Amino acid sequence: MRARCQKTDRVVMAKQMVLPMATVVSLLLAMPAGIPAAGPRLYVVNGQSNTVSVLDPAARTIVATVRTGSRPQHVNVDPQGRFFYVTVLFTNESDDLVQVFDVTTNAMLTSVVVGHEPAYIVPSPSGTRLYVASKAANTVSVVAVPEFRRIETIKLKGKGPQGPAITPDGKTLLTPNSRSGDVSVVDLERGSVDLIKLPPGARPVAIGVNRNGQLAYVTDSGLNQVHKIDVAGKVLLASLSVGGRPVQTPTHPTRPFLYIPCMDAAAVYKVDIDAWRVDKVISVGRGPQGIAYTSDGHYAYVTLTRETPHGKVAVINTETDAVETTLPSQDAPNGIAVLFGKNQGG
Repeated sequence: MRARCQKTDRVVMAKQMVLPMATVVSLLLAMPAGIPAAGPRLYVVNGQSNTVSVLDPAARTIVATVRTGSRPQHVNVDPQGRFFYVTVLFTNESDDLVQVFDVTTNAMLTSVVVGHEPAYIVPSPSGTRLYVASKAANTVSVVAVPEFRRIETIKLKGKGPQGPAITPDGKTLLTPNSRSGDVSVVDLERGSVDLIKLPPGARPVAIGVNRNGQLAYVTDSGLNQVHKIDVAGKVLLASLSVGGRPVQTPTHPTRPFLYIPCMDAAAVYKVDIDAWRVDKVISVGRGPQGIAYTSDGHYAYVTLTRETPHGKVAVINTETDAVETTLPSQDAPNGIAVLFGKNQGG
């Protein structure tokens, strides 16, 4: 199916360029890996305006506004720098999608039907698979890249999966199950699924893993804690109190820290994962939710969902733990990803 391409005031319409699948695959296979955009890029999902803001952090400006389907939830980027991916919700279960956009042109290339209420999307370290957690379906959809075809549906034991993470070796997927208060551990080679129980009252939201993949960290908006789990042993090791409604938690790419946006605290909690203590509380603004890092970890970008009249993105210098500036966004910014950076799920 083809749709007419329209472009006005730097707004790229989501239905502008839906190519036949055979054409998409042939074009993508011919592309060299790691085609960068013109300088660093941030991708910010705006849940109430059905858009993704593409930001140039150096210029502190929005360089493009990309229309998506209804109620976009999360964004992530291809490790090879070719695509960015957006999960969107519709009123019909069969219409819940992952939309695939070209990084260079911001054009939508195709979409993939996944389970109902897709929340987060995580690429494999190689970029050859996408893992999409569907909250209402209690499944993870596996999508082949660059064919963009759903090749498997993993049925989880827990209920309400949200922000998954994959170990650096690409062998283990962990999903926090918000409705059953536990964590699913999926062996991607054997196809087995195990369960780690969290304390009573837990509502896990998102997971980050350390650099060797041995430990994982789970934010919990029910108990306002972060939990440390042993991935191989599949056991809960420790819990630590943080601010109200902790959300995303990718680990810092070069140092042993978590920077956890806590929505109700209007702050990011910096956790020393070696000492297992809160190292600092960084005030950032109203409704911090999503977080992503530059590849060297020098900057962390945090979406501020409740700022008015429009949301913003706080820029934290992780050397000083100070907010250097804020960047513009649109209404209710949620998920965020950095091109060639460290994002949720990695």
